[in-house]
Amino acid sequence: MFTAIFTSLKSFFGGKPAVIRNETTVISDERNTNNKRALTSDEEPSKKSKREYVREKPVIPEGMTKNQWKKLEKVRLWEERKPEYAKIRKQKRLQAAKNKKEKIQELIAKGESYDHLKQNRKKINKEIKHSDCTVIVDCGFDEKMVVKERTSLSTQLARCFSENRRHEYKVDLRFTSFNGLLKERFDKFLPDHKYWPAEFVSLEADEISPEILKMSDEEKAKVVYLSADEGSTVLEELKAGETYIIGGIVDKGRYKNLCYDKAKALGIRTARLPIDEYIKLSGRKVLTTSHVFELMVNWLENKDWKKSFDTVLPPRKFADFGKTEEQLDAEEEKRNAIQDLKEEDVSKAETAEIEVVEKTD
Repeated sequence: MFTAIFTSLKSFFGGKPAVIRNETTVISDERNTNNKRALTSDEEPSKKSKREYVREKPVIPEGMTKNQWKKLEKVRLWEERKPEYAKIRKQKRLQAAKNKKEKIQELIAKGESYDHLKQNRKKINKEIKHSDCTVIVDCGFDEKMVVKERTSLSTQLARCFSENRRHEYKVDLRFTSFNGLLKERFDKFLPDHKYWPAEFVSLEADEISPEILKMSDEEKAKVVYLSADEGSTVLEELKAGETYIIGGIVDKGRYKNLCYDKAKALGIRTARLPIDEYIKLSGRKVLTTSHVFELMVNWLENKDWKKSFDTVLPPRKFADFGKTEEQLDAEEEKRNAIQDLKEEDVSKAETAEIEVVEKTD
């Protein structure tokens, strides 16, 4: 009797009788069973990301490590999906242009200015002057870079050439030790480099220029190899008639004293840019090849290192003065790790967009 009364009260105040709970349990068990059947069915699997595909691939070719194979698979998958990514990027560009046009029309209707929406492209300087300085980019570090680093370097070299045409003063630009895998990439993706007004010299990796190797000590005094590992000698100014060498390498800090040791072996004096004297950088004071070149042509234009640093370097390069060197190094490593993941993996957003495009086609 008391059990019947308790059950009635529980039902009245919102509780569920035992029989309903049992039915719910039965329904839940049926759903779990259906889910298990769905998981074991022969349905077409959904498109996987690069990382998922590489992890599930069972067979690794003989004589190849797992990491080597994974990198090759990622490159292969990227090549397969490249047309799809190109299609998505094109759609984004068209949509952005459409949005910009609508915004401009809206501002015109309101009688407001739309100058801030205009694309600010750097134009070639038709009144360019010659600085009588020579800048050599030493590309003799081919074997010390992986594929993505050579890709980055090729982009930086193209930027150096481009910047040399857009400033008030130009330099004699030369790319030495231009051979091997870097040259192969240029021949494949930037074949027009043969027509650039710059000199490409193919030499062995342990040389820079045949003229330098034959120079006397007095003549070598007019050659400077820029190195972040130089301790005391600072490049205060660029002088007419002198040659400045930039190390053409992307290594994310793996190799210490690389350019410095090479310069000493060739009997060439070294110097560093006046970074500490003018700004405070985040992490190690190593700049990209293109940044170093841009700083130099900017200095020729304004004769002011501080102004050149502020113009060329992105804000993220400047440090928080309250942080220790260890914290800055840790943040730099974290940024490098994040960049590696971005370069290696297909983003989930792009993968989803590809699937949407395929369904609409």
